[in-house]
Amino acid sequence: MKKILSTLILLLFIFYDFKCYSQDIHLKSIKETIEIKEDSSFINNISILFKKSNKPRFYPIFYDTELEKVSDIKLFIKKRRRDKPIYIKKIYEEDAKLEYITSKKIKYVMIPADKEIKLSYSVSCKELMYFSSLPFFSYNQIDTLSYKIKVAKNFELAHNTIYKESIPYYKIDSTKTNTNSVWNIKVVPQKVEPDPFQFFGVYKNMRNPLMRIIVTPDSYKNRPTNYINDWYSEKVASKKGLNYQVKQKIDQLTINIEDPSEIINIIYNYVKNNFKYVAIEVGMGAFIPTHANAVYLNKEGDCKDLSNFLSEALRYKGIKSDIALAATFDHISDCDFPSLSSANHVIAVAYINGKVILLDPTDSIHREGTPVESLQDRKILIVNSNGGVFHTVKSFTPEENTILYQLELKEDNTNIKGTFYTSYNGISGNYLKRRIKGKKEEELRDFENTFYEEIFRNQSVSNLELLNVEKLEYKGDISISSKSFDDGENKYLFIDFLPRIIETENREILMEGINLANPFRKKVRAKVKINEPIKDFESKIYNYKEKGISLKVIIKYISELEIECNYDFILNHIYIDKENVGKANDILKLFKKIINEPIILKKQKS
Repeated sequence: MKKILSTLILLLFIFYDFKCYSQDIHLKSIKETIEIKEDSSFINNISILFKKSNKPRFYPIFYDTELEKVSDIKLFIKKRRRDKPIYIKKIYEEDAKLEYITSKKIKYVMIPADKEIKLSYSVSCKELMYFSSLPFFSYNQIDTLSYKIKVAKNFELAHNTIYKESIPYYKIDSTKTNTNSVWNIKVVPQKVEPDPFQFFGVYKNMRNPLMRIIVTPDSYKNRPTNYINDWYSEKVASKKGLNYQVKQKIDQLTINIEDPSEIINIIYNYVKNNFKYVAIEVGMGAFIPTHANAVYLNKEGDCKDLSNFLSEALRYKGIKSDIALAATFDHISDCDFPSLSSANHVIAVAYINGKVILLDPTDSIHREGTPVESLQDRKILIVNSNGGVFHTVKSFTPEENTILYQLELKEDNTNIKGTFYTSYNGISGNYLKRRIKGKKEEELRDFENTFYEEIFRNQSVSNLELLNVEKLEYKGDISISSKSFDDGENKYLFIDFLPRIIETENREILMEGINLANPFRKKVRAKVKINEPIKDFESKIYNYKEKGISLKVIIKYISELEIECNYDFILNHIYIDKENVGKANDILKLFKKIINEPIILKKQKS
């Protein structure tokens, strides 16, 4: 993924440096008129009005060479109520055929300086399903964004707008005639920061307004889910079926095994461990897989390829299986509306005794029978012979994802030394598992030591040992410097070495949009032996509780030579958003305040 992002950023630099292209162009208006034709093709006529600028600009037109045709590019000078055609000095064209994105081209149109300029062009497409969304956001400052959608009478348009509340102005109306229906939409779009992925319609980590659209034939009136299900089933049908070589391999893997659960486990792990994940594609290539036999032959593919192959392999062994469209945590929308813009991922599902078993062959540490980490609390559209069905992926509970720390410590002058043990249940250790997977022994040891030293706020960790790879259990020694002081009458103990609450984030303040991967409960139990007797004291208890988040800290007297410092943190959120960011940060500030204040221990008199 880093390689993909680096390539796209490089492409952006090409735009800036060689084409003098600036994303921050101020546009008076963009008008798009989309006409759905009776043969199920559509054409988009686009008109863009540029404000005056003292420099020429290049405006990019991105299009898919396999699906779209760009034509009738024209420039005009705006003269009051009249548009005067002008000669286009230059149109650059280049492939955007990167290693991971295919079939995209870019045309750059030079927009002259010192004049109010209008650019118009048309984009035609034969695949109606490709008309799946209207963005209500832009990199550029746009005063008015208008869409007119003309739908032939034998079709029906269904739509759903997400994050509508963030649009400064939004108006929509529709009319119906004997020949078509017409939808008029006018918005003041939200201005967003540039992201190279978005040039290709890959909306990652965005919470911006978007209208999801599906246009269905009359025969599917009020049944958009059935339409996208049947359309996708038809497209994928030619990519199914296994040859003798593949069947022979699957039989070898599952010889003498009859238990469906065990068969699923074997084939699932075979695909995850022996097939390479490659490619991010746009257009129809993002959804229509390569034939299952070719995926086996090449031992590689992306989510749709691997999921289709896995599903076919399971079907061959008599296990009912389908593939499903899905939206991962970083996609702009949930997959709760039947439009291709709702999904950015494909997984396989299997069924045992009526139970849906999720299978994501691109997630190397996922276990069948559990929720897929990136799809928790999200919907998937299972494509099947019954017209398709939406299915909600359950989330792990915090209790299922308990992280436990146990520390046995002893005061040694101003230092504290001892041992620690930690274990991760459920998927609470996935963050760590992904980072240790495939590392060589020496590299792994260095990483693990550094990781836990950061968790203990830069204290020294040694003799670290991984006790259980599957569950993730560690033990090790810890040496904590300069945390105990003595003034003769009192001892002052600082406990800011306690493991930080959120292991996946180093930052002190959480920002909106952070994905914490899973709900979790973190229990820390730290016993500290004191090197001289102390007086009994009343336990210090700190409680913080809000919806979906809580913290309890207890500092208590055990004996004249021992105290215990415990905390219990529960987070039942996967995302940090505007609803919970304040509560999360309040709890982090409270915890920091508690551990930064010294515990005052009164010494017993001799």
